[in-house]
Amino acid sequence: MYIVNCGRLQVVADDGRTVLATLRAGSYFGEISILNMGTAGNRRTASVRSLGYSDLFCLYKKDMWDVLKDYPAARVRLEAIAVKRLHKYRREPLRKGKSVNLHQVIGS
Repeated sequence: MYIVNCGRLQVVADDGRTVLATLRAGSYFGEISILNMGTAGNRRTASVRSLGYSDLFCLYKKDMWDVLKDYPAARVRLEAIAVKRLHKYRREPLRKGKSVNLHQVIGS
């Protein structure tokens, strides 16, 4: 899982053109893979590209699960957010040039 420290990144669909979201400092991605929530065994649901310089923190799967064992409420919240993201991006992919504030999507 990756946490954006600074910079801007775009989450893009498989076509490489459709922008699903724009990530900024404090946003994160990769939780769907860690939680094994992808479909048909696909570990990746989208690609992420940087718009200029970006700095990310990396949280390894084992470390994330160690934390989630001790904080089950955080796991429930993270899973709920992942489900919302999966449903939103499958239902309403954004047109090129549009972006979404993920903090609004997840309600935080």
